[in-house]
Amino acid sequence: MGNKKFKIVFADKNNQSVDIDYTLNDTSLAEKWFPKIKHLKNIPIDPIESKQVNLSNLKEIYEQFCKFADIPPIKFETVDQKLCNQLHEIYEKSHGQLSKSKDSSILYKFHHSIHFHEGICKNTNIKVGWGVKEGPLTEKFHCNSYYEDKIIANNMYLPWAELGKTPKAYWEDKEPNDQDRFNALAKPHKTFRAKLFIATEDKNPKPFDVNFVEWFNKYKDNWFAHHNIQKWDNIDEDSAPLLATTDYKHSIKGFKFSKIIL
Repeated sequence: MGNKKFKIVFADKNNQSVDIDYTLNDTSLAEKWFPKIKHLKNIPIDPIESKQVNLSNLKEIYEQFCKFADIPPIKFETVDQKLCNQLHEIYEKSHGQLSKSKDSSILYKFHHSIHFHEGICKNTNIKVGWGVKEGPLTEKFHCNSYYEDKIIANNMYLPWAELGKTPKAYWEDKEPNDQDRFNALAKPHKTFRAKLFIATEDKNPKPFDVNFVEWFNKYKDNWFAHHNIQKWDNIDEDSAPLLATTDYKHSIKGFKFSKIIL
């Protein structure tokens, strides 16, 4: 296991090419990830999954989604968390049917735009995904036991990739105080997708807000049983599984992913 080498090619802020060497992490999770990426290395990345499209105009994107879904849009002038929750529920209900449609990219653009306005997509990590092309490589796998104590800049990690929210995000977004809804929407990391992100800065998981802990205590035992897990702490919430490490020490903020060379 481990000791597998590969390169990531970036374009820097001046659009100059920068090659960075990576070494696969020595875990069974990283070993499961590596052959998935071998299948995808020559396939163009998905610009929506990789956050290389403008997600800021939620109203326009939502109207495009409604046209695609053939449903009447709700009217709104301002975007707040209550609206985002409402739109996210519309997305959830539409996903099963519309994801089977040809060229369903607006479905995923709508979803990412909602999270962009919630702040979830605004961090500067370099995200890479292949969208629907990842589909056959997706599997169910409990990933949380592989989470690192902290995120280290320039290293590569596996992103949480569920159709839902983490428990703290559920609470912060003022979703319903309802056990069934919490069980359905809040999820641990059980979906293993052929994705990656490269950290642009160090990150230590923040201690939980005492108000969240008090709220979570009311729902966690049932939620643990529902998802067959034993714990959920700040590392589960704010960290990720390590896929690969690098000795490159310069800042990669503002870099854009170009390709992976295995």
